[in-house]
Amino acid sequence: MSPVAILFVTFFGLVVLRVPIAHALVMSSALVIWLVDLNFDLIAQQMFNGLNSFTLLAVPFFLLAGQLLNAGLITDRLVRLAYAMVGWVRGGLAHINVVVSMIFAGMSGSSTADTAGVGAVLIPAMVKRGFDRRFTVAITAASSTMGVIIPPSIMMVIYGAAGGVSIGGLFLAGAVPGLMIGLVQMAYCYYYAVKHDIPAEQRASWGEFGAALKGGILPLMVPVIIIGGVLTGKFTATEAGMIACVYTIVLIFVVFRSASLRSMPKVLTDAAVIYAQPLLAVAGAMVFGWLLAYFDAPAQVAELSGPIARDPTLTLLFICAVFIVLGTFMDAIPAIIIFMPIIEELVRSSGANAIHTGLVVVMTLALGLVTPPYGLCLLLACVIGRIKVSQVMSQMWVFYALFMAVVLPIIFFPEIALFLPRLVMPQFVN
Repeated sequence: MSPVAILFVTFFGLVVLRVPIAHALVMSSALVIWLVDLNFDLIAQQMFNGLNSFTLLAVPFFLLAGQLLNAGLITDRLVRLAYAMVGWVRGGLAHINVVVSMIFAGMSGSSTADTAGVGAVLIPAMVKRGFDRRFTVAITAASSTMGVIIPPSIMMVIYGAAGGVSIGGLFLAGAVPGLMIGLVQMAYCYYYAVKHDIPAEQRASWGEFGAALKGGILPLMVPVIIIGGVLTGKFTATEAGMIACVYTIVLIFVVFRSASLRSMPKVLTDAAVIYAQPLLAVAGAMVFGWLLAYFDAPAQVAELSGPIARDPTLTLLFICAVFIVLGTFMDAIPAIIIFMPIIEELVRSSGANAIHTGLVVVMTLALGLVTPPYGLCLLLACVIGRIKVSQVMSQMWVFYALFMAVVLPIIFFPEIALFLPRLVMPQFVN
């Protein structure tokens, strides 16, 4: 058996045995290093290299910004704004759920923060209004996937850092697809409301709309600052995360006074714990990925792929299928880092666009956030909604189909995603 085969068989074997992914990555890598008689110092060196990245520092800052927004009750302001915007549509609370997720996605870049913030407010409200609890939890989990697609996105930062792809270009590429996902989900919410005779909410007056907009305008500046700064080159993604945190702190402690200093230790602790969970996996994935490159696995995969590796559309369909499976069983961050050498080789051999490919990878892994057994957003929504995952699955299949109904056209028609990057940052789009 080849070293690459041993690496994968050992890793997936350990995962099946419920060994944590981070430990499985390091253990399988260590076994191969021992079998081929490489220096064990490589493990420490590559793990350090995996964490020694200025760009990756953007991740904890975006996570902290999301925690601060939740602690400062900013979600309540966004709900009021969404209510004024779409509450009058049939099945208003479901539409509000989707719109708030779209807005929140532009602030935190984290789907789990989106699920926690939106779910805590809207799941009880929707159930009380007459929505089926299964549908309520399903739409909350499904809409949260936009958190890593609509810019800014933590997953895009990881992908850009690992693959040397323009993060600004990825941000722009995610804007239209994220909006498309939101619109198809809202269309289904309308169909569901009509079918189950769920009424609209009372239409907001112009005065109420103005008050909601006034309350939400300052929070809405968070994505403007982040995305605008990155695209104009005023600051990097990491600096954008820092600025977003400072701005949010001023917002919730000085302007709105919706949080107390006593809450800060918990906010900081929660953000640190959430970031620490994938951190070891990132380090272990670097060792795993280095071994794949060392044994020339990317070139072997491209060679075995045959005609797939020579056609950009077939390549993206292949990558999509692989990452749908991977996202079901493992976290997106190690999946990106482990398989980045293979992705880069397939992009090179097929002539696919790097930004387009990155968007497809991110969107496909976003689906993994709501597919069991891993599905963090689905699990979190079920905890908030006090329902078992198995009970929600009958509703989730519709949202899986809707999600793929957006992903597939983007694969076949790259300009859907690339026209904004070509317009704003043509130097980064081949």
